[in-house]
Amino acid sequence: MKRAIRRPAIILSILILFLLMICVGGYIAVDVRPSLGAQGADLLRSVLGTKPVAWMEDVAFRIEDTFHRVEYSLGARPSAPWGTAVLSLPTPPASPTFTNPTAIAAASSTPETTITGPTLQPTPTFTATPVRWPPASIPALGNLPGEGQWAPYFADAQGDLVAYRTFLQPDPSRPYTIAAIVAVDLTRTRLHYMLGLKEPDLGLDVPRTGIIPREDKQPGILLAAFNGGFQTKHGAFGVMVDGRTVVPMRAGFGSLAIFEDGQVQIGVWGTDFTSYDGIAALRQNGPMIIQNGAINPQTNDDDPSLWGYTADGKAPTWRSAVGLSADEKTLYYVVGPSLTIAALAQSLRTTDVGAAIQLDINNYWVLFCTVQFHNKVPTSLPLLTEMNDNVNRYLYASERDYFYLTAAAG
Repeated sequence: MKRAIRRPAIILSILILFLLMICVGGYIAVDVRPSLGAQGADLLRSVLGTKPVAWMEDVAFRIEDTFHRVEYSLGARPSAPWGTAVLSLPTPPASPTFTNPTAIAAASSTPETTITGPTLQPTPTFTATPVRWPPASIPALGNLPGEGQWAPYFADAQGDLVAYRTFLQPDPSRPYTIAAIVAVDLTRTRLHYMLGLKEPDLGLDVPRTGIIPREDKQPGILLAAFNGGFQTKHGAFGVMVDGRTVVPMRAGFGSLAIFEDGQVQIGVWGTDFTSYDGIAALRQNGPMIIQNGAINPQTNDDDPSLWGYTADGKAPTWRSAVGLSADEKTLYYVVGPSLTIAALAQSLRTTDVGAAIQLDINNYWVLFCTVQFHNKVPTSLPLLTEMNDNVNRYLYASERDYFYLTAAAG
């Protein structure tokens, strides 16, 4: 009788230990080679389903976050992701335009562990400076040298700087988290969207190569590329390319539209956009995280169905987002590790972004890279040193969707 009672307990203990080993092993795999972790997660989803794997990923993210907390408590300190030489740029005026209705610090905190780190500064409420380019410096949220100050990033063939970059410490409960921000001048560049060979996909017969067209993949034309959004099974968010519906649009969700004349807009399908008229490509990816210059209160909702069914909004993981300035002339891309939805939104809110949506999440799937040519052969240089696995993926046939930037004449 005793043996019968003890056997289920032993089996349960073994099962729990097995699951913990998978989670820890998944973290190690992601840390050593992110592509292995990504492939392993997809394999497990095909066997166990989306929800169980989402739970396992969430556990792995929190284990990783615990490691970072321990490292920080033992004296490890974050550092600037690149050199801190910056330009002397104008300070934004004090007159407010946007007001943040939500308490981001509360949404992004984790009560389990207290860390003494940089104090979150008041949410800025400034308008875009009349000197639109380069962007005005943004308020630092931490205490790293160079934080919030724009540094030159990449130029077009004429030598004009078309992109700057900076970084922030957006989460006071995780001072080891660094969010990188790229600002791109859309008056001198053009944004393009490319379907992947496999994603997004709802089984419809749609032409797809996953390859940047030859006319765009040329020296002086191709400048940079960055990741798209979630797989179709993680939200079934809408996609349209060249008038062909790849995945039907979902009303009420954030959408990035690239118009045939090159204009870029971010808004809500069903209100800001109601038809495909004049649109060359359209990509949805969950709710808006910035709308009318303010943080969307839904960023306080950790419902995973809103954020891709891979992790809830409060799970600290690699996240990326794309936004537009209020005048729609500057594109912002934000990326970083150990980010919650709230911290991601806070990073964007420091700029003059008027609208923004989240893009893909998790290590390996987030990637921003510039493109350089040597003897007409392109190679990619990642924004962050942690982006070191298959960085040339957008220069060949990519399985996942992505965006790329060309010079305006491209």
